[in-house]
Amino acid sequence: MRERLRIGVVGCGIAGTSFALLAKRNGHHVALFERTGHVGPIGAGVLLQPSGQRVLAAMGLLEAVTAHAEVVREIHALTHRGHELIRLRYDEHDPGVFAYGLHRGDLFSVLHQSLMDAGVELRLACEMNGCVPSGSELRLEDTRGTSHGPFDLVVAADGARSRLREICGIPHRCREYEHGALWAVGRSNEVRGKLFQVTRGTGRLAGMLPMGEGRCSFFWGIRRDEYERLRERKDWKPWRDEVASLMPLAAPMLEQIDSAELVFTTFWHTRMPRWDLDAMVFIGDAAHATSPHLGQGVNLALIDAATLASAIETAPTLTAAVTAYGERRSRQLRFYSRATGLLTPFFQSDGWIRGLGRDICLPRISRIAPFRRLMLATLRGEVFGDPAPIMPIERDAK
Repeated sequence: MRERLRIGVVGCGIAGTSFALLAKRNGHHVALFERTGHVGPIGAGVLLQPSGQRVLAAMGLLEAVTAHAEVVREIHALTHRGHELIRLRYDEHDPGVFAYGLHRGDLFSVLHQSLMDAGVELRLACEMNGCVPSGSELRLEDTRGTSHGPFDLVVAADGARSRLREICGIPHRCREYEHGALWAVGRSNEVRGKLFQVTRGTGRLAGMLPMGEGRCSFFWGIRRDEYERLRERKDWKPWRDEVASLMPLAAPMLEQIDSAELVFTTFWHTRMPRWDLDAMVFIGDAAHATSPHLGQGVNLALIDAATLASAIETAPTLTAAVTAYGERRSRQLRFYSRATGLLTPFFQSDGWIRGLGRDICLPRISRIAPFRRLMLATLRGEVFGDPAPIMPIERDAK
Protein backbone atom coordinates (compact mmCIF):
# COMPACT_ATOMS: atom_id res chain seq x y z
CA MET A 1 0.00 0.00 0.00
CA ARG A 2 1.67 3.19 -1.18
CA GLU A 3 -0.77 5.63 0.42
CA ARG A 4 0.64 7.67 3.28
CA LEU A 5 -1.67 7.31 6.24
CA ARG A 6 -2.56 9.54 9.16
CA ILE A 7 -2.05 7.28 12.17
CA GLY A 8 -2.88 7.94 15.81
CA VAL A 9 -1.08 5.71 18.33
CA VAL A 10 -2.33 5.64 21.92
CA GLY A 11 0.23 4.54 24.51
CA CYS A 12 3.94 5.24 24.75
CA GLY A 13 5.04 1.79 25.94
CA ILE A 14 7.19 -0.67 24.04
CA ALA A 15 4.47 -1.69 21.56
CA GLY A 16 3.24 1.83 20.81
CA THR A 17 6.69 3.39 20.60
CA SER A 18 8.02 0.63 18.32
CA PHE A 19 5.09 0.83 15.93
CA ALA A 20 5.11 4.63 15.84
CA LEU A 21 8.81 4.58 14.96
CA LEU A 22 8.36 2.01 12.17
CA ALA A 23 5.33 3.76 10.72
CA LYS A 24 7.14 7.12 10.71
CA ARG A 25 10.17 5.57 9.04
CA ASN A 26 7.83 4.32 6.34
CA GLY A 27 6.62 7.82 5.59
CA HIS A 28 3.29 7.91 7.41
CA HIS A 29 2.07 10.83 9.48
CA VAL A 30 2.14 9.62 13.08
CA ALA A 31 0.88 11.19 16.30
CA LEU A 32 1.71 9.33 19.53
CA PHE A 33 -0.40 10.06 22.61
CA GLU A 34 0.62 9.32 26.21
CA ARG A 35 -1.59 9.86 29.25
CA THR A 36 1.29 10.73 31.61
CA GLY A 37 3.06 14.06 31.56
CA HIS A 38 6.53 12.54 31.42
CA VAL A 39 8.12 9.50 29.82
CA GLY A 40 11.42 8.05 30.90
CA PRO A 41 13.49 4.94 31.58
CA ILE A 42 11.51 3.22 34.32
CA GLY A 43 10.72 -0.41 35.06
CA ALA A 44 12.53 -3.55 36.08
CA GLY A 45 14.34 -6.34 34.30
CA VAL A 46 12.99 -8.09 31.23
CA LEU A 47 14.17 -11.00 29.12
CA LEU A 48 14.89 -10.05 25.53
CA GLN A 49 14.32 -13.37 23.81
CA PRO A 50 15.76 -14.41 20.43
CA SER A 51 12.40 -13.52 18.84
CA GLY A 52 12.57 -9.95 20.14
CA GLN A 53 16.24 -9.68 19.23
CA ARG A 54 15.42 -10.37 15.58
CA VAL A 55 12.95 -7.49 15.48
CA LEU A 56 15.38 -5.03 17.07
CA ALA A 57 18.19 -6.19 14.76
CA ALA A 58 16.00 -5.56 11.72
CA MET A 59 15.20 -2.11 13.12
CA GLY A 60 18.94 -1.44 13.50
CA LEU A 61 18.62 -1.00 17.27
CA LEU A 62 19.78 -4.28 18.81
CA GLU A 63 23.37 -3.23 19.44
CA ALA A 64 22.33 0.00 21.15
CA VAL A 65 19.66 -1.71 23.25
CA THR A 66 21.96 -4.48 24.48
CA ALA A 67 25.11 -2.38 24.96
CA HIS A 68 24.84 -2.65 28.76
CA ALA A 69 22.80 -5.86 29.04
CA GLU A 70 23.69 -9.28 30.43
CA VAL A 71 23.89 -12.33 28.19
CA VAL A 72 21.50 -14.90 29.68
CA ARG A 73 22.27 -18.46 28.66
CA GLU A 74 19.79 -20.39 30.79
CA ILE A 75 16.87 -20.34 33.17
CA HIS A 76 17.37 -22.22 36.42
CA ALA A 77 14.72 -22.88 39.07
CA LEU A 78 14.98 -24.72 42.39
CA THR A 79 12.49 -25.73 45.06
CA HIS A 80 12.97 -24.44 48.59
CA ARG A 81 14.57 -27.79 49.45
CA GLY A 82 17.26 -27.24 46.82
CA HIS A 83 15.85 -29.76 44.34
CA GLU A 84 16.17 -28.77 40.71
CA LEU A 85 12.81 -27.83 39.26
CA ILE A 86 13.95 -26.98 35.75
CA ARG A 87 17.11 -25.95 33.94
CA LEU A 88 16.97 -24.95 30.28
CA ARG A 89 19.88 -23.70 28.21
CA TYR A 90 19.03 -21.54 25.23
CA ASP A 91 21.73 -23.11 23.05
CA GLU A 92 20.94 -26.79 23.69
CA HIS A 93 20.09 -27.44 20.04
CA ASP A 94 21.31 -24.23 18.41
CA PRO A 95 24.78 -23.04 19.42
CA GLY A 96 25.08 -19.31 19.85
CA VAL A 97 21.47 -18.71 20.86
CA PHE A 98 20.90 -16.76 24.07
CA ALA A 99 18.67 -14.14 25.66
CA TYR A 100 19.57 -10.81 27.22
CA GLY A 101 18.79 -9.69 30.75
CA LEU A 102 17.81 -6.11 30.10
CA HIS A 103 16.57 -3.13 32.05
CA ARG A 104 13.26 -2.11 30.51
CA GLY A 105 14.46 1.47 30.77
CA ASP A 106 17.42 0.75 28.49
CA LEU A 107 15.09 -0.57 25.81
CA PHE A 108 12.69 2.33 26.18
CA SER A 109 15.45 4.93 26.11
CA VAL A 110 16.76 3.69 22.76
CA LEU A 111 13.28 3.47 21.26
CA HIS A 112 12.33 6.91 22.57
CA GLN A 113 15.49 8.55 21.24
CA SER A 114 14.96 6.91 17.85
CA LEU A 115 11.38 8.15 17.92
CA MET A 116 12.51 11.71 18.54
CA ASP A 117 15.21 11.48 15.88
CA ALA A 118 12.59 10.29 13.38
CA GLY A 119 10.38 13.29 14.16
CA VAL A 120 7.34 11.49 15.55
CA GLU A 121 4.85 13.89 17.12
CA LEU A 122 4.59 12.97 20.82
CA ARG A 123 1.75 14.49 22.84
CA LEU A 124 2.06 14.00 26.62
CA ALA A 125 -0.55 14.37 29.38
CA CYS A 126 -3.19 13.33 26.87
CA GLU A 127 -5.40 10.54 28.20
CA MET A 128 -7.84 9.17 25.65
CA ASN A 129 -11.43 8.58 26.61
CA GLY A 130 -12.99 7.64 23.29
CA CYS A 131 -12.66 7.00 19.60
CA VAL A 132 -15.49 8.13 17.33
CA PRO A 133 -16.13 7.80 13.60
CA SER A 134 -15.74 10.89 11.47
CA GLY A 135 -16.96 9.90 8.05
CA SER A 136 -14.59 7.18 6.85
CA GLU A 137 -12.03 8.28 9.44
CA LEU A 138 -11.64 8.21 13.22
CA ARG A 139 -11.15 10.92 15.79
CA LEU A 140 -9.76 10.44 19.28
CA GLU A 141 -11.26 12.30 22.23
CA ASP A 142 -9.29 12.91 25.42
CA THR A 143 -10.60 13.26 28.96
CA ARG A 144 -10.64 17.05 28.66
CA GLY A 145 -13.03 16.87 25.73
CA THR A 146 -10.43 17.77 23.09
CA SER A 147 -10.75 16.04 19.73
CA HIS A 148 -7.67 14.77 17.87
CA GLY A 149 -7.44 13.73 14.25
CA PRO A 150 -8.89 12.75 11.94
CA PHE A 151 -6.92 9.51 11.48
CA ASP A 152 -7.06 6.80 8.88
CA LEU A 153 -5.90 4.30 11.52
CA VAL A 154 -5.89 4.29 15.32
CA VAL A 155 -3.51 1.89 17.06
CA ALA A 156 -4.44 1.16 20.68
CA ALA A 157 -1.32 0.32 22.68
CA ASP A 158 -2.47 1.70 26.01
CA GLY A 159 -1.50 -1.28 28.14
CA ALA A 160 -3.14 -3.97 30.23
CA ARG A 161 -5.66 -1.49 31.68
CA SER A 162 -6.56 -0.19 28.23
CA ARG A 163 -9.35 2.37 28.29
CA LEU A 164 -9.90 2.04 24.55
CA ARG A 165 -10.37 -1.70 24.88
CA GLU A 166 -13.14 -1.15 27.43
CA ILE A 167 -15.11 1.17 25.16
CA CYS A 168 -14.37 -0.28 21.72
CA GLY A 169 -17.26 -2.75 21.67
CA ILE A 170 -15.16 -5.86 20.99
CA PRO A 171 -16.18 -8.62 23.43
CA HIS A 172 -13.26 -9.55 25.66
CA ARG A 173 -12.30 -11.20 28.91
CA CYS A 174 -9.96 -9.42 31.26
CA ARG A 175 -9.10 -10.33 34.82
CA GLU A 176 -6.55 -9.22 37.38
CA TYR A 177 -4.71 -11.93 39.28
CA GLU A 178 -4.84 -11.96 43.06
CA HIS A 179 -1.12 -12.63 42.99
CA GLY A 180 1.43 -10.10 41.80
CA ALA A 181 5.07 -9.31 42.49
CA LEU A 182 7.24 -7.00 44.54
CA TRP A 183 10.25 -5.99 42.50
CA ALA A 184 13.30 -3.86 42.90
CA VAL A 185 16.46 -2.99 40.99
CA GLY A 186 19.79 -3.02 42.77
CA ARG A 187 23.44 -4.02 42.58
CA SER A 188 24.45 -7.66 42.72
CA ASN A 189 26.87 -10.07 41.06
CA GLU A 190 25.59 -13.12 42.92
CA VAL A 191 23.75 -14.40 39.85
CA ARG A 192 25.38 -14.22 36.43
CA GLY A 193 24.32 -15.42 32.99
CA LYS A 194 20.96 -16.84 33.99
CA LEU A 195 17.50 -16.16 35.32
CA PHE A 196 17.49 -17.78 38.75
CA GLN A 197 14.32 -18.63 40.67
CA VAL A 198 13.43 -20.41 43.90
CA THR A 199 9.92 -21.57 44.82
CA ARG A 200 8.13 -22.72 47.93
CA GLY A 201 4.87 -24.30 46.87
CA THR A 202 2.77 -21.86 44.84
CA GLY A 203 2.70 -19.21 47.54
CA ARG A 204 6.30 -18.04 47.27
CA LEU A 205 8.41 -17.31 44.23
CA ALA A 206 11.69 -15.39 44.30
CA GLY A 207 13.81 -14.52 41.29
CA MET A 208 16.94 -12.66 40.27
CA LEU A 209 17.69 -11.49 36.74
CA PRO A 210 21.08 -9.89 36.03
CA MET A 211 20.86 -6.90 33.69
CA GLY A 212 24.54 -6.20 33.02
CA GLU A 213 27.16 -3.99 34.64
CA GLY A 214 26.35 -5.30 38.12
CA ARG A 215 22.66 -4.39 37.94
CA CYS A 216 20.10 -6.96 39.01
CA SER A 217 16.32 -7.15 39.06
CA PHE A 218 14.76 -8.94 42.03
CA PHE A 219 11.16 -10.07 42.20
CA TRP A 220 9.06 -11.71 44.88
CA GLY A 221 5.65 -13.25 44.22
CA ILE A 222 3.03 -12.17 46.72
CA ARG A 223 -0.73 -11.85 47.03
CA ARG A 224 -2.17 -8.39 46.73
CA ASP A 225 -3.78 -8.52 50.19
CA GLU A 226 -0.49 -9.74 51.73
CA TYR A 227 1.27 -6.76 50.25
CA GLU A 228 -1.37 -4.38 51.61
CA ARG A 229 -0.94 -5.78 55.12
CA LEU A 230 2.84 -5.57 54.79
CA ARG A 231 2.66 -1.95 53.71
CA GLU A 232 0.29 -1.04 56.55
CA ARG A 233 2.54 -2.61 59.21
CA LYS A 234 5.59 -0.79 57.84
CA ASP A 235 7.80 -3.47 59.38
CA TRP A 236 9.76 -5.01 56.53
CA LYS A 237 12.26 -6.98 58.59
CA PRO A 238 10.16 -10.20 58.79
CA TRP A 239 9.74 -10.05 55.04
CA ARG A 240 13.46 -9.53 54.45
CA ASP A 241 14.18 -12.47 56.76
CA GLU A 242 11.79 -14.65 54.76
CA VAL A 243 13.45 -13.64 51.50
CA ALA A 244 16.89 -14.39 52.93
CA SER A 245 15.67 -17.80 54.08
CA LEU A 246 14.30 -18.75 50.67
CA MET A 247 16.92 -17.07 48.48
CA PRO A 248 20.10 -16.20 50.44
CA LEU A 249 21.75 -14.83 47.28
CA ALA A 250 19.29 -11.93 47.31
CA ALA A 251 19.96 -10.84 50.89
CA PRO A 252 23.02 -8.61 50.23
CA MET A 253 21.18 -6.84 47.42
CA LEU A 254 18.08 -6.18 49.53
CA GLU A 255 20.21 -4.67 52.31
CA GLN A 256 21.01 -1.85 49.86
CA ILE A 257 17.35 -1.21 49.00
CA ASP A 258 14.95 0.87 51.05
CA SER A 259 11.37 -0.38 51.34
CA ALA A 260 10.24 2.74 49.48
CA GLU A 261 12.11 1.45 46.43
CA LEU A 262 10.08 -1.77 46.32
CA VAL A 263 7.32 -1.62 43.72
CA PHE A 264 4.26 -3.86 43.72
CA THR A 265 2.80 -4.87 40.37
CA THR A 266 -0.28 -6.93 39.64
CA PHE A 267 -0.73 -9.18 36.62
CA TRP A 268 -3.56 -9.15 34.10
CA HIS A 269 -4.83 -11.74 31.66
CA THR A 270 -6.71 -10.47 28.62
CA ARG A 271 -8.37 -12.42 25.83
CA MET A 272 -9.94 -10.84 22.76
CA PRO A 273 -11.57 -12.82 19.93
CA ARG A 274 -10.18 -10.27 17.50
CA TRP A 275 -7.81 -7.31 17.72
CA ASP A 276 -9.38 -4.90 15.24
CA LEU A 277 -12.57 -2.97 14.75
CA ASP A 278 -12.90 -1.05 11.50
CA ALA A 279 -9.86 1.24 11.48
CA MET A 280 -8.80 0.58 15.08
CA VAL A 281 -6.33 -2.16 15.99
CA PHE A 282 -4.99 -3.31 19.36
CA ILE A 283 -1.38 -4.34 20.00
CA GLY A 284 0.79 -5.24 22.99
CA ASP A 285 -0.71 -5.66 26.45
CA ALA A 286 -3.86 -3.83 25.37
CA ALA A 287 -4.57 -6.83 23.15
CA HIS A 288 -3.13 -9.79 25.05
CA ALA A 289 -1.86 -9.03 28.55
CA THR A 290 -0.57 -12.05 30.49
CA SER A 291 1.47 -12.75 33.60
CA PRO A 292 5.24 -12.53 33.05
CA HIS A 293 6.00 -16.19 33.84
CA LEU A 294 7.03 -17.08 30.28
CA GLY A 295 9.10 -13.93 29.85
CA GLN A 296 7.47 -12.92 26.55
CA GLY A 297 5.85 -9.51 27.17
CA VAL A 298 8.24 -7.09 25.45
CA ASN A 299 9.03 -9.64 22.75
CA LEU A 300 5.42 -10.13 21.72
CA ALA A 301 4.97 -6.34 21.77
CA LEU A 302 7.92 -5.88 19.40
CA ILE A 303 6.62 -8.56 17.04
CA ASP A 304 3.13 -7.00 17.11
CA ALA A 305 4.55 -3.61 16.13
CA ALA A 306 6.72 -4.98 13.34
CA THR A 307 4.00 -7.25 11.95
CA LEU A 308 1.43 -4.45 11.79
CA ALA A 309 3.92 -2.07 10.19
CA SER A 310 4.81 -4.74 7.62
CA ALA A 311 1.16 -5.53 6.86
CA ILE A 312 0.44 -1.86 6.17
CA GLU A 313 3.27 -1.71 3.64
CA THR A 314 2.49 -4.97 1.82
CA ALA A 315 -1.33 -5.18 1.82
CA PRO A 316 -3.26 -3.50 -1.02
CA THR A 317 -5.66 -1.64 1.32
CA LEU A 318 -5.80 -0.61 4.95
CA THR A 319 -8.66 -3.03 5.59
CA ALA A 320 -6.59 -5.85 4.12
CA ALA A 321 -3.59 -4.78 6.23
CA VAL A 322 -5.54 -4.91 9.49
CA THR A 323 -6.99 -8.28 8.53
CA ALA A 324 -3.56 -9.62 7.60
CA TYR A 325 -2.14 -8.47 10.93
CA GLY A 326 -4.78 -10.40 12.85
CA GLU A 327 -4.26 -13.53 10.78
CA ARG A 328 -0.48 -13.46 11.13
CA ARG A 329 -0.50 -12.90 14.89
CA SER A 330 -3.40 -15.15 15.84
CA ARG A 331 -1.72 -18.54 16.33
CA GLN A 332 1.27 -17.29 18.30
CA LEU A 333 -0.66 -14.93 20.55
CA ARG A 334 -3.32 -17.50 21.36
CA PHE A 335 -0.67 -20.13 22.11
CA TYR A 336 1.20 -17.90 24.55
CA SER A 337 -2.02 -16.69 26.15
CA ARG A 338 -3.16 -20.25 26.82
CA ALA A 339 0.28 -21.45 27.87
CA THR A 340 0.75 -18.60 30.32
CA GLY A 341 -2.77 -19.00 31.68
CA LEU A 342 -2.09 -22.69 32.28
CA LEU A 343 1.37 -22.17 33.79
CA THR A 344 0.68 -19.27 36.16
CA PRO A 345 -1.40 -21.14 38.81
CA PHE A 346 1.42 -23.69 39.17
CA PHE A 347 3.77 -20.89 40.26
CA GLN A 348 1.46 -18.40 41.93
CA SER A 349 -1.83 -19.47 43.46
CA ASP A 350 -3.36 -20.57 46.76
CA GLY A 351 -3.22 -24.08 48.18
CA TRP A 352 -0.50 -26.71 48.00
CA ILE A 353 -1.68 -29.39 45.54
CA ARG A 354 -0.53 -27.59 42.37
CA GLY A 355 2.87 -26.89 43.91
CA LEU A 356 3.34 -30.52 44.87
CA GLY A 357 2.29 -31.71 41.42
CA ARG A 358 4.63 -29.20 39.77
CA ASP A 359 7.60 -30.26 41.90
CA ILE A 360 7.01 -33.92 41.05
CA CYS A 361 6.10 -33.65 37.37
CA LEU A 362 8.03 -30.70 35.91
CA PRO A 363 11.56 -32.14 36.40
CA ARG A 364 10.45 -35.41 34.80
CA ILE A 365 8.58 -33.84 31.89
CA SER A 366 11.53 -31.57 31.09
CA ARG A 367 13.72 -34.64 30.51
CA ILE A 368 11.45 -36.03 27.77
CA ALA A 369 12.99 -34.89 24.48
CA PRO A 370 9.84 -33.71 22.59
CA PHE A 371 8.54 -31.80 25.61
CA ARG A 372 11.96 -30.29 26.27
CA ARG A 373 12.18 -29.03 22.69
CA LEU A 374 8.73 -27.48 23.03
CA MET A 375 9.77 -25.82 26.32
CA LEU A 376 12.86 -24.36 24.68
CA ALA A 377 10.95 -23.11 21.66
CA THR A 378 8.33 -21.57 23.98
CA LEU A 379 11.00 -19.87 26.07
CA ARG A 380 12.78 -18.50 23.01
CA GLY A 381 9.51 -17.05 21.67
CA GLU A 382 9.55 -19.20 18.56
CA VAL A 383 6.35 -21.24 18.80
CA PHE A 384 4.13 -20.32 15.85
CA GLY A 385 6.53 -17.54 14.96
CA ASP A 386 5.71 -15.95 11.60
CA PRO A 387 8.02 -17.50 8.98
CA ALA A 388 7.35 -14.58 6.64
CA PRO A 389 9.40 -11.38 6.92
CA ILE A 390 7.87 -9.16 9.58
CA MET A 391 9.72 -5.97 8.81
CA PRO A 392 8.51 -3.33 6.35
CA ILE A 393 10.60 -1.93 3.55
CA GLU A 394 11.45 1.62 4.55
CA ARG A 395 10.73 4.51 2.24
CA ASP A 396 11.73 8.09 2.65
CA ALA A 397 9.38 10.19 4.73
CA LYS A 398 8.13 13.39 3.17
